[in-house]
Amino acid sequence: MTEQKVRQSIRCWKCKNVFTLLIDTAGNPELSLTCPFCGASIHINLAQFPTTVTTVLKNVGDPQPKEMTVFRLPEIIETEQPDKV
Repeated sequence: MTEQKVRQSIRCWKCKNVFTLLIDTAGNPELSLTCPFCGASIHINLAQFPTTVTTVLKNVGDPQPKEMTVFRLPEIIETEQPDKV
């Protein structure tokens, strides 16, 4: 699968600060991270956002077109408090 990295803004559910993160949207759609401001645990499932499949022709000598799934992400991803275990 082709890498598709984007700089995404994320709002922490706890402190409400917004931070940016470079994420690979072509990889695993689930992200587990920590807020850089307050240290809160954040879990984001990108699969909740709509996707499109794009056919990309990268090389004239390669007869097989490449397909890439791209998430249509909002300007800022709002997060919620993770479920208590």
